Amino acid sequence: MVRDHGAMTGDKRIDLKGKSLVRYQAHGRRFELLVNPESAWLFLQGEEVNPDDIFDTFQVYENVSRGHRASEDDVIAVFGEEASERDIALRILKDGQLQLTAEQRNEILKEKRAEIVNFIHIHCINPRENTPIPKDRIDNAIMDLGVNIDYKEEIKIQALEIIDLLKPIMPIRLESVKLAVKIPPSFTGSLYGFVLSSGNLVQEEWLSDGSLAVLVQIPSGTQADFLEQITSRTKGKAQIKVLERLSE
Repeated sequence: MVRDHGAMTGDKRIDLKGKSLVRYQAHGRRFELLVNPESAWLFLQGEEVNPDDIFDTFQVYENVSRGHRASEDDVIAVFGEEASERDIALRILKDGQLQLTAEQRNEILKEKRAEIVNFIHIHCINPRENTPIPKDRIDNAIMDLGVNIDYKEEIKIQALEIIDLLKPIMPIRLESVKLAVKIPPSFTGSLYGFVLSSGNLVQEEWLSDGSLAVLVQIPSGTQADFLEQITSRTKGKAQIKVLERLSE
């Protein structure tokens, strides 16, 4: 059941205090609520986010800045009598408009750029030296090009577009590498999950002696770390062979 959202009489003005506003209009009524901007934005991008990290309270307002709460009659008229406070808040967030301040947008853009830089660092190499490209070099090149980061656009889509922009000004190639790896029996338990999370498992075979033989395709930028992890964690007893480099 919808709980009493309080009357407008006696409501006080609300200080946003770093929160963001979500505004939703339906059937001639306006509803607003406060959210934590980063969690709300991630939720709207399709990531799994605990609603308790998005909302400090499920209180619905008619006008947050004036502290006017939405009446129970208006809430029931639009969302139904059986809707829970959490369901109502999530619907307002999904169907409404998330209002971000310039500062909040800039902070999200900063984090988004860092994620794009990391994607390029992981998935690309310097083809002249077959080595990963340092993150600071990628970041500086993006800044020099004056690339506009879209906080709503998917990271991979933007990264691929930026890679094309970087090609005329620096040696860069999108590449993956296919490796054959054989892990001794005593290390398979601790390394199987690592191998799975490192890239695309093309083939696996459990040998009669308990060893694990896999073909795995990983981003070239992660090859050095992958080899180091496998070598150090098996104390040099794993067998690794580079089978193929694949330009993408």
